[in-house]
Amino acid sequence: MKKCITLVAFIGLLFIPILAQAQTKRALVIGIGEQVDSAWNKINGDKDVPYVLEILNDANYEQILSCVNEDATKVGIVSAFQALTESCQPNDIVYIHYSGHGQQMKDISSDETDALDECWIPYDAYRKPNDKERKKKHLVDDEVNILLSNIRNKIG
Repeated sequence: MKKCITLVAFIGLLFIPILAQAQTKRALVIGIGEQVDSAWNKINGDKDVPYVLEILNDANYEQILSCVNEDATKVGIVSAFQALTESCQPNDIVYIHYSGHGQQMKDISSDETDALDECWIPYDAYRKPNDKERKKKHLVDDEVNILLSNIRNKIG
C-alpha cells in the first residue's frame, strides 16, 4: 500500500509542470463592413463580429479584443495585434479572425512569384491609389506575417 501511495504521489509530481503552463485563450476579432472610401462595395464583415464573439465566449476565451469599422483602421489593427502580443504567454491559445475586403497589389518587397501582394483592407484604406494614402493603409501580407510571427514567438 505504501508503494502505491508513493507511486501516485510521484505520478502527481509529473503533472506539476503541465499545470504550471496553463493556457489562456486569447483572440482578436476584426470586422469591417464600412469604409472611408465609398468606392469599396458595401459588405457585412462587421455583422460577423457578434457571432464570432459569442462562439469565443462559449469556448471560454478570456481575452478578446475587437476592431470594428472605424476602429479597424490600419493603426487600430496593428495596435490591437501589439496589445494581444504583449499579453501573450507561452502555451497560450490565440485565434485571429478577419472579415472584410481583400485585394491584391503590386508586390512591394519582391518576394512574390506572381509579383502581387495580398492585402487586408482596413477601414481607412482607399480602393485606388491617390495622393491621400498611396496604398500605405493596406495591410500587406508581409506585414500580417510579421504580426502573426510576433505572437507565435511569444506563445512558443
